[in-house]
Amino acid sequence: MKMKNLIIWSIIGIGISSITVQLVTIREFLTQFHGNEITISLVLFCWLIMTGLGSLGAKPFKYISITFYSFLILLTALWPLAQILAIRYFREILFIHGSSPGFYQILFYIIVTITPYCLLTGFILPYALEVLKVQDQGFTSGRLYMMDNIGDILGGIFFSFILVYWLKPFKTIAVTSALLIMASIFLSAQKRRYSLFIGAFFMSAFFYGNALSSHFEQSTLSSQYGDIARYIESPFGRIIITQEGTQHTFWESGIPLYSDADVANSEEKIHYPLSQLERTQDILLISGGLGETLEEVLKYHPKHIDYVELDPYLTDVAQESGFLKKTPPINIINQDARRFIKNTSQRYDAIIMDLPDPDIFQINRFFTVEFFSMIKKILKQEGILSFGMEYSMNYVSEIRRKKLSIIHNTAKQHFQNVTIIPGGEAYFLCRDGEIFPDIPARLAAQSISTRYIEGFYGGNVTDERIREFQNSIDPGAPINMDFKPSVMQTVFKEWFFKHGTMPNGFLLIFFCIILFYFFFMKKEEYVLFTTGSATMGLEMLIIFIFQVIHGYIYLKIGAIVTVFLLGLLPGAVMGNIFHERRRRQLILSELILLGFLFLFLIWYHFFQVELHQLVFLIYCFFFSFFCGFQFPVITGILGEKKGPAAGCFAADLAGAAVGTFLVGTILIPLMGVPFAISFLILLKISSLSVQLALRT
Repeated sequence: MKMKNLIIWSIIGIGISSITVQLVTIREFLTQFHGNEITISLVLFCWLIMTGLGSLGAKPFKYISITFYSFLILLTALWPLAQILAIRYFREILFIHGSSPGFYQILFYIIVTITPYCLLTGFILPYALEVLKVQDQGFTSGRLYMMDNIGDILGGIFFSFILVYWLKPFKTIAVTSALLIMASIFLSAQKRRYSLFIGAFFMSAFFYGNALSSHFEQSTLSSQYGDIARYIESPFGRIIITQEGTQHTFWESGIPLYSDADVANSEEKIHYPLSQLERTQDILLISGGLGETLEEVLKYHPKHIDYVELDPYLTDVAQESGFLKKTPPINIINQDARRFIKNTSQRYDAIIMDLPDPDIFQINRFFTVEFFSMIKKILKQEGILSFGMEYSMNYVSEIRRKKLSIIHNTAKQHFQNVTIIPGGEAYFLCRDGEIFPDIPARLAAQSISTRYIEGFYGGNVTDERIREFQNSIDPGAPINMDFKPSVMQTVFKEWFFKHGTMPNGFLLIFFCIILFYFFFMKKEEYVLFTTGSATMGLEMLIIFIFQVIHGYIYLKIGAIVTVFLLGLLPGAVMGNIFHERRRRQLILSELILLGFLFLFLIWYHFFQVELHQLVFLIYCFFFSFFCGFQFPVITGILGEKKGPAAGCFAADLAGAAVGTFLVGTILIPLMGVPFAISFLILLKISSLSVQLALRT
């Protein structure tokens, strides 16, 4: 194979590897920080900033060598394994085990672990262009952009539709690094650099020996989880079963779901609501059906139990391990619970939700006024809804009180009576009929025996504590809605308050650096800066909206990222085809991008209807199409003789980092979607104004 072709294939390989490593890294951090969506924006922000710095570093670098390039692509192929190991091991080194780190700690952790790889991949693309120009003087920045996009698209497709379903992270990295490793070995052989050839062979053998070892991969998780009995990578999350003595604990994406020693939780979440009913025939259980939970439900002799759990991998491994028994009248349904509730014709006497606190957007959608409206439609008359939220028995902070008040007031929109029982958790009982707080007496009347409630309920839960809890609820607290998540704003304020890490200082430094960068930026590069901001800012908005409507971003984030990449390639092809009137084409593309942003704002303000997944993906594709169109148009305006690749890549990446951070970390959580989309519109108006001024 010709040297030029090997280099082109290596560029495609860089795209395949880098996008896969990015998605694997995001999922890895999501498991470290319990699925918090801010993690996605922080990872992407750091990724883009460091990759942009790597691209800028290539600009003054004048040493052009195929041997050096083959070493770089080999390092690019092998480093991701070290990066995942660093993410898994450094958390236990940097943070106290079991602690919840704050903003600056998470930011530092992310930067430390991903910077080497990002600098490398940012540097290697513009460097590859210089290496290629030695072989072919006609190879342009636009063609480099297209080759990189082809690799990104292939990597996104392989990961999102194949690898995520079949392989664990280490094996995924092993597969997607193969093209780079082969390109490095062949380049070394053709240049007769036998020392590099032999070194590449042995380093690759060591790499694959570890990456393909299931035992080694599982052992890397032991520092976080302890003694692991089972480890499964599900498309929906990471499932871990740990064992300590005779006690087993189920974990999903870093969150403990069930422990077979927690009898109190199993009894409280079931008997508090079911003891209120005179007759229990049909029950819906949303998550939390492992172990003793369903055994407690069966004490009421229901005719029908629907147990809804999103992840089929979780229920399968629970059945295999003996923690879930599928016997009549239990019906296990693997589906998004909200979608199931919307479409079912079944009506229930009781609906019991055993979900974590609504501290992430994926869970918050089960605590909104829209969701409670759906619940009310499938409850029988006098039916009851129950769910629990964390609290401290001894002290309820002001922010925690506000959080509980928001959920209470939201439930009151659809239920006449909402009582909070302060047990191990704050259990909400919601119904139109009367709620009876004397749970042991209700159980005794129905001849239902318990181990925990019979002996300890009276000591922990009293009429006085229930009244105090009810009186602490703020009737003026706002309502939690799908697209106006009041509780999420409270959660993020609680997070910043708890750790004393409001990012004010970071934001000040960040803006100063960006302003300084503007002084050295060409006016055409500013367009790419704003386009990068709009692309990644919109991607954050789509991720948020997708979470609200569909609720499984851990699975679908790869598809969303891939579709954004998929639109860039044909856009770049079109930008390369049209050579005339580039300035006019650039202004036209700016107007179209503004139109797409206004379309999103109009939908949000006036419709907010539930959209099919395909609508999101089509919208993402066409928006990114015109973003991709701009890159070759702008490099054409600047001229290849000026070597625009490094500067344009850096501007695009820096803008993308700004959009990711501001929209995903600040504007959506703290100020809401309208502020976020308005910011992107104003940003694109500013770049359009600059281009109109240049034209005149």
